[in-house]
Parts: sequence; structure tokens; C-alpha cells
Amino acid sequence: MRPGMQRLLELLRGQGAACEVSETEWMTVLDLAAKENVLLWVAARLRTTARPSMPMLDERLREVERNGRIAAFLWRSNLRSLLAAFHENGMPVIPLKGPWLAERVYGDAALRSYSDLDLLIRRSEIAGAECLLTGLGFRPAGRRDDYERPWYRGELWIELHHDVENPLAFDAGIDAVWRRARLAEFEGVPAWLLAPSDELLFLCLHGTRHCFERLSHVLDLALGFRQLRVPRGETGLRRSPESGNILALGAMMAARLDPGLSISVDVLERVRNRGSLEELADRVWRERMLQPAAPVDWRIKHGFYLKIETSGWRRFVRGLRHLRILLTRVIDADFAFAERFKLRQTWQVWLLRPVRLVLTSVRAAPAGP
Repeated sequence: MRPGMQRLLELLRGQGAACEVSETEWMTVLDLAAKENVLLWVAARLRTTARPSMPMLDERLREVERNGRIAAFLWRSNLRSLLAAFHENGMPVIPLKGPWLAERVYGDAALRSYSDLDLLIRRSEIAGAECLLTGLGFRPAGRRDDYERPWYRGELWIELHHDVENPLAFDAGIDAVWRRARLAEFEGVPAWLLAPSDELLFLCLHGTRHCFERLSHVLDLALGFRQLRVPRGETGLRRSPESGNILALGAMMAARLDPGLSISVDVLERVRNRGSLEELADRVWRERMLQPAAPVDWRIKHGFYLKIETSGWRRFVRGLRHLRILLTRVIDADFAFAERFKLRQTWQVWLLRPVRLVLTSVRAAPAGP
């Protein structure tokens, strides 16, 4: 295992025993927790076990807690003001992940870290939402993607979603998601929440999209499966083979972090390729225990979707969908490549995309002997 990983897992599972660990070892654990993006949660766990005779550790924990409280206050304030602006303009919006999720699942917004705020709007509201953000001083950080567009104001970043993923990669049935959403309040401001089953699926999808590259993705799921209760009578979690596989893999990863986790039969029992998903979960878990995840680019993400798909016809169709995305989507890199030739029309960019992909592949190929 990576240095500090065993102790880190013990803390995440509530099994840490400070009397057996030196101050230096705990500092190594905190360094690893920072890399895995679970530092705030781990520091809170460690605070209850560390001996008072560890001054360096105590000072570091105080710093982590202080920074976490300040960051949580800022993120919550920004989220509240954004939700209020959308509400005042009559635009429904659903926060994805973020401090509201942390309050409900972690128990405290200061126990989870954030890099941006993800907001889901209806596709029909894209123009109005972008106009609203512009009026609030935000600027777009690129062209609109298949399902989202990043915006920023100073150091505050937002991802404005009109879907949770490219529908060719994963079709969440976003219209039905909106119908199941429920109206709630965040610090007195009306806003919408995903239905519990949709929120669990989204967390599984988020971990899958990032190939579970950090333990933070798995911790979100372990806590989510414990805290996000699906009410009796609500439509089952597994709505399609595609969502069923993603839910099952997410549950399997969560169970590796939290072996005592009880997973609904609806999530696991009816998955046709359960054995292959268990093997994939084992492989991903072992890799995370032994080494940091490699950077996850677009190709790796979509290749991971292919691994999850049920073998046979469904995997063949998934491969065709992957090829269609590869050939038809255009991103900022494509526009930048076309700009070299003074070509700016979208159809020109689209025609040049295969050339850029081939050149990128050639440059990335390892040199021969």
C-alpha cells in the first residue's frame, strides 16, 4: 500500500487508534488525505483520537479546521446568493454536490472540500441563465459543452449544467429527473433537490466519470448510500441496464471503503454482469491503494464507460456511441486547432477535428526502440 494508506482507511472507517501511531505517521496520513481530497473529513476524525502530546499534529489540525470553516462559509454564502438570484428571476435550479450535499450527507459543509459549484438548469433556460450570470459579473470560460459550460467570477467557478452527462455517454432522462425533483430550502432560499434515488445515481455517475481517481469520490458514495434514503413507493433505483451498472459499480466501490454498508437488493441483485463489475471494482480499488491515479482525460473517461457496459450487444452499441461522440463533438481544443488555419466556422472546426485527434494520438504514442 501507499505510505499512510492503511491508517487513512482506518480513520475513514472510524477505526483509528492514536495510541499505536506516532506523530510523524499521522502527518503522513494527512498528506495522503490531502492528495485524496478527504483532508477535512479525516482531520475531524483524527481530532477525536489524537493524543494531546502531539503539538505539531494539533497545530496542523487546527489549521485544517480553521481553513475548512472559512472555505465552507464562503462556498455556502456564494451558493445561497446564486440560488436567491435564480429564484428571484423565476428560474428553477438544482445544486449538484457542493455544500448543500455536504450538510445533508457529511453533517457539516466544513467537512467536505469544493473546487466549484455545479448548478443544473433546464435546457430551455440556458439563454436566461447565462444572461443572469453575466449580470452577476460572471464570464464564460469556454464554449458550451455537451452538457455544461464553466463560468467564473474572480476565483469563484461555476459549472452551469443543462444535463448531467452527454446523453450519448449516459442518458439520465433529464426531463424525468426534473419531474422527480423536490422543492426545498437552502438557508431560507427556495431551491430544488434531486430525488434521493437520482442523487445517488448522480454520485455514482460522478465517480464513474472520474474513474474513482480519488477516495473523495468513494467517500461521497459511502456516506450517500447511508444517508440518502429512498422513500417507500418511489420508483426503484435501477431504471435501465445502463443506470443499473453505474449504480452497482458505485455501490461496490462504496462497500470497499465501508464494508459494513448495507446496499439495497434493487441495486445489486438484478445486474446481469455483476461478476465483471466486481472484478472491475477490485482492480480499481487495488490501483488506488497502491498508487495515485493517473490524470483522467476524455478518452480514459469514455473508455471506462465501455468497461462498465454489459458485454455483447450492449457493449457493441456503447462502442458505436463512443465513436459517434469522438467524431461529432467539438471542444475548445478543436476551435484552437482550426484557428491556426484561420478557420472559425463550426462546420470547418468539425471537419478538422479528426485531423487534430490523429495528430494528438501520434504525438502521444511512445517512441519505438
